[in-house]
Amino acid sequence: MAGAGFFAWTFGYPAALKYFFRVSGTVGIQGGLLNAMPGPNSMLFLVALNDGGVPVAVKKVINPVFPLKFEMTPANLIMPDLLTRKLYLSALMNTHGQLNAPRKGDLRGEVKARIGFRDIGLTLSLDTVVK
Repeated sequence: MAGAGFFAWTFGYPAALKYFFRVSGTVGIQGGLLNAMPGPNSMLFLVALNDGGVPVAVKKVINPVFPLKFEMTPANLIMPDLLTRKLYLSALMNTHGQLNAPRKGDLRGEVKARIGFRDIGLTLSLDTVVK
């Protein structure tokens, strides 16, 4: 019977990760970059990447006001079956709406250390301008 419990736990693990996924915190902007902020209709993308660098969750905020409180939930998962316990969290702000093609003037930032799939109270700063 112990083998059956292990079998259920093994195959239920990804479902549990999806169900309990919740990452929240605050996004700020480095003081020296206030003049570099994109104009109207700017978009802030928060992207959670798994251990392999694959995006597993994305949250988009149109015309963000800083400091911005955010929360990523199971509703933000785009590749839930690839979710891992440890993640990388990054942010990109632009006016063109594309994530995979940073352009000159876009703002970027990331949490330097890996985060857990249930971390709250994170602080992320937009601190780099794409040149």
